[in-house]
Formats: sequence, C-alpha cells, structure tokens
Amino acid sequence: MKRYKTISLIDADFRRRAEHSKALAGSSFHIEPFESVEEFRHQGRADTLILVHDDGTAVADILEDMRTRDYWSPVLGYGKILDPVRCSQIILQGLVGYLPDPFDRYDIEALLEGASEQLTKLIDLRFGAADARQKIKTLTKREAQVLERLQAGLTNREIADSLEISPRTVEIHRANMLRKMDTKSALTAIRMSVQAKITG
Repeated sequence: MKRYKTISLIDADFRRRAEHSKALAGSSFHIEPFESVEEFRHQGRADTLILVHDDGTAVADILEDMRTRDYWSPVLGYGKILDPVRCSQIILQGLVGYLPDPFDRYDIEALLEGASEQLTKLIDLRFGAADARQKIKTLTKREAQVLERLQAGLTNREIADSLEISPRTVEIHRANMLRKMDTKSALTAIRMSVQAKITG
C-alpha cells in the first residue's frame, strides 16, 4: 500500500466525517474529506485510497465513477450495521474491504497489513487495466483496428489485406499505436489490450 499516501474520505454526514478525520489523524495517510462522490469527482484525485460511507448509494456511485472515467483506486466501505450479506455483495462489486463503524486508524492499518500481498496484486492488476483502457481510448479507429488484428495473430501484410490499405500504411498506424500506448513492443500492446478488458 506504499503507492497511496492519501485517504479520500467520502461521507455525507458532516459530524461523522469530522470524527473520522480526527480518528485517522496520526496515521501514515493524509486525509482529504469529501461530502459526496460528486465532490470527489470534481476535486479529488484518483491516486488515493478511498474510504466511503455505505449509505446505500455512495459505494455504487464511486465504483461507477471509476468505470466511467477509467481509473482505479482501492475502495474501503464502512457502515454501522456489518451485514455479512451486504458486505459480500459490495465486495464482489469491487470493494477491497469493509469496516464496521466506528473505526480508527489501527483498524485500517490492520486490514491493509493483513492482506498486503493480495491487495498489492489486486491494485497492480486493476490499476494496470484502467491505465491500459485510458491509453487505448487515445487510439484512432484505424490504430485500434490494427491492434485488434495484431491480437488475432495477423501479420502486417494480412492486416493490410483485411483493411484494404498498404503494408506501409499499416506500419505507420502500428508505430503510432505503440507510441500512444507507451511501448516499443507489439506483444506488450497486445497484453495491454487483454488487460484493458479486466473490469471491477
């Protein structure tokens, strides 16, 4: 969890938000409080650990925001009633954990440290998928078509024939695609394309 230095605390209740900000003081994280997912969307940063009060909609809202804007941050939910069914449902939707309310910094540290290896793998996977989707979005239609055909195992000549363009034009689109995806290898671009399909 060394990648994250900040906790974005999202809670509509002012007093509860202030209490949790105070309870988390002294932790290894800087705390940034937000009244709503909408406020976080406009003022928050994606490179944070997100702690969101489970008020019935906020959890779904933050997960939808991540899907819509193609970023990924680890999200912890918290609520007064620790309903195992509810916890299971929202963790399956994409949360990395759930805390009973009230909690303090030691509860968060224990949760994160207890699953450090698994969380690091999950974060790398989800962050990489979101990053790949962002890069793929920058491709032109033709560059995306070249990538799709490379993924299918076609050669430059076969790609040219399928798109009815010259092999030289394929090479230009391929070079542009690799530059935009920040890689020099077609194999890496193909892996990123596969990774981009990972959601959650």
